[in-house]
Amino acid sequence: MSQLKAMIFTLMMLTVPLAGCTGNDSPAEVLGCTNTQANNYNENVTKDDGTCDFDLDDDGVQDSYEVDGCTDDTANNLDLGATDDDGSCDYDLDDDGVLDADEILGCTDSTANNYMNSATDEDGSCDYDLDDDGVLDADEILGCMDSNANNLDLEATDADDSCDYDLDDDGVLDADEVLGCRDLIANNYNSEATDEDGSCDYDLDDDGITDVEEISGCMDSNANNLDLGATDDDGSCDYDLDDDGVLDADEILGCTDSAANNYNSEATDDDESCDYDLDDDGVLDADEILGCTDSTANNYNSEATDEDGSCDYDLGDDGVGSISAGAYHTCAILDNGSVSCWGYNAYGGLGDGTTTQRTTPTQTSSLGTDRTAVAISAGSVHTCAILDDGSVSCWGSNYHGQLGDGTTTDRSTPTHTSSLGTDRTAVAITAGEFHTCAILDDGSVSCWGSNYYGQLGDGTTTDRSTPTQTSSLGTDRTAVAITGGDYHTCAILDDGSVSCWGYNGYGNLGDGTTTARNTPTQTSSLGTDRTAVAITAEGPYTCAILDDGSVSCWGYNAFGQLGDGTTTNRNTPTQTSSLGSGRTAVSITVGYRHTCAILDDGSVSCWGYNGYGGLGDGTATDRNTPTPTSSLGTDRTAVAITAGHGHTCAFLDDGSVSCWGRNQYGALGDGTTTHRFTPTAIEIE
Repeated sequence: MSQLKAMIFTLMMLTVPLAGCTGNDSPAEVLGCTNTQANNYNENVTKDDGTCDFDLDDDGVQDSYEVDGCTDDTANNLDLGATDDDGSCDYDLDDDGVLDADEILGCTDSTANNYMNSATDEDGSCDYDLDDDGVLDADEILGCMDSNANNLDLEATDADDSCDYDLDDDGVLDADEVLGCRDLIANNYNSEATDEDGSCDYDLDDDGITDVEEISGCMDSNANNLDLGATDDDGSCDYDLDDDGVLDADEILGCTDSAANNYNSEATDDDESCDYDLDDDGVLDADEILGCTDSTANNYNSEATDEDGSCDYDLGDDGVGSISAGAYHTCAILDNGSVSCWGYNAYGGLGDGTTTQRTTPTQTSSLGTDRTAVAISAGSVHTCAILDDGSVSCWGSNYHGQLGDGTTTDRSTPTHTSSLGTDRTAVAITAGEFHTCAILDDGSVSCWGSNYYGQLGDGTTTDRSTPTQTSSLGTDRTAVAITGGDYHTCAILDDGSVSCWGYNGYGNLGDGTTTARNTPTQTSSLGTDRTAVAITAEGPYTCAILDDGSVSCWGYNAFGQLGDGTTTNRNTPTQTSSLGSGRTAVSITVGYRHTCAILDDGSVSCWGYNGYGGLGDGTATDRNTPTPTSSLGTDRTAVAITAGHGHTCAFLDDGSVSCWGRNQYGALGDGTTTHRFTPTAIEIE
C-alpha cells in the first residue's frame, strides 16, 4: 500500500505545473500547500489541494506521523475518509512513544496467521488458527510435550525446540529460569515445577527491587548466589554452580538434617527436599504401623507387637493415633479422635478457622457433632480425613476442587465432601499434590481434584470438584491400598498386582512406557510369583514392598531414589539393592527425591537425595543404595514415619513423637521456626 501511495503521489506531482515553468507569476499560481505540516508549505499559496507533500523527512516513505489517517478503528489516527489503511495507522494509543502490549498488531512468530516482523509482542496476540476454521488442528497446536517446559501441551505435535524455557525471552537460560519454584510464598510458584532451587522469585511486590524482607540469594557459601546479607536461605539458593542449566551430581539438593531420610552431609540446601511419609499419601495407613498378626489384614506383619483383633496402632498410648505431613504442615489424630495440626496455613490447611501459621500443635475446628477422625492425609496445601462414620472431611486449598465439596473455594475449617455414592463409605484415603483419592467400602476407588494428567483415572483430563469413580480396575478387581504422587495415583489390587494412572513422564506408572494414562493401567511384572503388600508414591516415582519383604521401585531416579545402585530412570518395577543381611522392609515411604523404609528390626534405611540430610546417616551425601540412618536414640526403634517436602515426624516404639528437618513455617511443631538436623521431641496435647 505504501508503494501505491507513492505512485499516487508521483502521479499527482506530475499533473502539477512546476515553479518557473507556468509563464505566470501571479499569486494564484504559486505551487505548494497551506497545510503547515506539509513539506511544501507556502503561506502565499492559493491552492491547498493534492500538491501537499507530507513526506516530511524526504525518505520516500510516508511514515505513520506523515499520513492523513487510517481506516482501522483501533488506531489513534482513525479517519473513515482516509485512503490508506496500512502503516499509516498510529497504534500508540496512549501517545507515549512506546507500543505497549495492548497496542501491537500481529505476532513475531512466523508460523502464526498474524505474523508481523515489526511486532514487539509475541504472546496471546499470535493467531495460530492457520486455516481460520476456528479450531486448532493437530498441525497448529503450540507448545511442547516436554513436561519440564513452560509451554507443556500434551496435545502438541512438536516436542523439539518449540519448548520454551527462557522465561525472560533474552535467549539465555538464567539461574532464575529453572522451571519455576515449588515454594508457595514465591512469586513464580508453579505446582508443576520440577525444580525448587534458585528459580524462586521473592520480589513479592514486583517493584523490581529486592527489599530487605525479599533479599534474594542465599547464605550458603556453596551456592552461586551467596549473599551474606540475605534473609532467606531456602529455595532462593542457586546450586547450578556451572550455570549450565543442569543440576549435576555435585550440585544436587538434599537435606542436612542428619536424622532425615535423605540426609546428605554435602547438601547445600536444607528445605523441602526432606520427605519421610511411608507411602507419601500423608496418612499413617494400617499397613504403615507394625501391623497386626491377622494374615488377611492390610497391615499384616508376622512380627507385629499388637496381635489382638482391634489392631491398635497407638502403640505408646501417647494420645496420637495417626500422623501425616503435607508439603509444609503436619496433622495428627489424637486418641480422642480429634485432629491437631501445625505449620504452613496460608490456605487454611491446618483447619483451625484461620490462615495463621502455627509453630505448635493446634486443634482443628469441629469435625462435626460427635464426629471423630480415624484416618488422615495431608496433601501439598490441603488435608483430608476419614471420619468415624466413613464420611470424608477436607480443608485447605481447593483451587482444583481437591476438597471434593462441589466448589473451588478454599476452606479453613473441616468441610464435608459431596456424597461418595449411595450407602458408600471411605476406608482409605490419600492426598496428592492437588488431588485426593479414596478406597470405598466396596473396594472401588473415587477421586477428585486436579486431573491434568489423568490422575483421577476416570478416562478424562477434566478436573472434578466432587468424588468421581475411576474407570474399572479390572474384571472383579478391587483396591486394597492406594497412594497419590504429585500427578499420578497407584493402587494395590486384591490379587496383589499394582495398577497406576496419571503422569508417566519418567516411567512412574511402571508399565514399560512414558505415556500418561487416564484409566487404571497394570504395571509390568513385580517378579516371578511376587505381589505387592505396601505402596507409596511422591513426585514422579513409586515404590512397593513385596510379599517377601523386598522393595521394588520405578520412575524418576536422578538422585538414586530407586535404590538400585544407579541414577537411571526405570519404567518397570526394579528391585532395590540389599536392605542388609537378613533384613526385610515392613513399611516404606517416598519423599520428593528420596525413599526410606522401616526394617523388620525397627531400624530405618534410606536412599536417594540427601542434600538436606534426609537419609539420616550423618552425611549430606546422596545414596543410590539403602543406607542405615543414624541412631534414633538409645534402644529406640521406629514404628511409623511421615514426611513433607522438607520435614519429618516419626512415632518411636515408646510412643514419643519426634520431628526434624525444614521448619520455616513451624512444621516441626516445636514452637520455633528453626530447622532441626536431628530428631526433636514435640508435645501434642
